[in-house]
Amino acid sequence: MTDHLPTILFFPHQRKEQSVKFPEDFSVNLPNLLKFILHHSSLSSSEPCTKECLHKETVLQQGHISHLEKEIQKLRSEISALHQAHDQLEAQLSEARREEHRLQQQKHTLEKQHKTLQLHSEQLQATYDQKNQELLEMAEKLQELADASENLLKENTLLRILVASREGKLQSKDEIKEPLHSEQTLSEDNDVSVSTATATLEEKRIDNIDTIETEHNSGNRTE
Repeated sequence: MTDHLPTILFFPHQRKEQSVKFPEDFSVNLPNLLKFILHHSSLSSSEPCTKECLHKETVLQQGHISHLEKEIQKLRSEISALHQAHDQLEAQLSEARREEHRLQQQKHTLEKQHKTLQLHSEQLQATYDQKNQELLEMAEKLQELADASENLLKENTLLRILVASREGKLQSKDEIKEPLHSEQTLSEDNDVSVSTATATLEEKRIDNIDTIETEHNSGNRTE
């Protein structure tokens, strides 16, 4: 059992019972890990090791070291990726804060505009009520004018009827006077015609007398 994490255990190949825990007083770093692995991965002294065995062990250790280096490189890459992700998150968080600040400013601006629009709406409503009242008063005045105009039309109609009646009476009087005037004019025309006819006859008579005298004188001269 372990009392803290992380805990590193080493299990030798085919020697699981010889598993060893990494010392807690050592810092976990690459050199200490390599020393710990190399120290506990060698064969026990009870087993003789030949040259071939040493070569295999060396190759195996190099493979382990290469694998550990790859794992360490992978961890470093992951750590670098985590740092980049952290930086990106910081940038996104900063951008989000700036966006929040901008939205707050827009909110305040919109609230001011809303208050201004509300005040303008109240002013427009007051103006509308005033104009509506003025229109009602104007409509009442127009109705009064229409009533007065209707009364004037009625009076005008009555006046026209009276004038037509008066003109009819005057025309009747003129028609009565006109025959008398026509008769008088006809009598005067007849007198003038008689006088003219008499004068014409007198002139013809004188002309005839002159003609007879002229013929008589001509006959005497011929004789």
